[in-house]
Amino acid sequence: MEMIDLLRKVPLFSELNEEELASIAALASSIEICKKSTVVQEFEPGDSMYVILDGEVKVSTYSVDGREVVLALLGKGSFFGEMSLLDEEPRSANVTTMVDSKFANIRRRDLVPLLLEQPAISLKLLKEIASRLRKTSRVLERISSMDVSHRLYAYLVDHCQRFSQQDHDGWYTTVLPTHQLLADQLSTSRETISRAISQLKKDGILVQREGRGQMRIDVETLEGMLDDF
Repeated sequence: MEMIDLLRKVPLFSELNEEELASIAALASSIEICKKSTVVQEFEPGDSMYVILDGEVKVSTYSVDGREVVLALLGKGSFFGEMSLLDEEPRSANVTTMVDSKFANIRRRDLVPLLLEQPAISLKLLKEIASRLRKTSRVLERISSMDVSHRLYAYLVDHCQRFSQQDHDGWYTTVLPTHQLLADQLSTSRETISRAISQLKKDGILVQREGRGQMRIDVETLEGMLDDF
């Protein structure tokens, strides 16, 4: 897959035209990292983004009691760390290679001069960021009035769109946090989350895959359920 095609799937670059995408792609360097290596570490300063050209990575964090919590498994064509191109904020999770992997890397120090030279690109990136902020604001507003089940639906939609890619049939494949961690984030009990997830499985909206705890999720149906709320 061409670099431009990969970058076109990165939400941060979704407003750019072909020429602008080519300018970004020209900044990308290829790096190879062996299996079970740390690509980025939680809380360290971020200064670049990665697009997976080949291989697979695990996105994870640690709970207060020291247990690793897997947020997602990402494969070829996925990306992570894109906001570090703009804000230099600390990384929000650990990313580790599951197999020998190859990445395209774009560093902030290379991107900033391009943004200064081509203000149109900067404006388009700002437009996309503003759009994402508006969407987040709407989600938070809706969640404040939702029951637990609908809060879970909103969480699952956001989780899939942030940490996984859409499959050919429109579903998403991802790894979810534990029921307890979901309960902690949604201000409810583990039992309530377990019941809600079990119901989604019975309805055929969540399908457990064999191995690695992966789940296939019908995000379109979940979005429809949220719209009907």
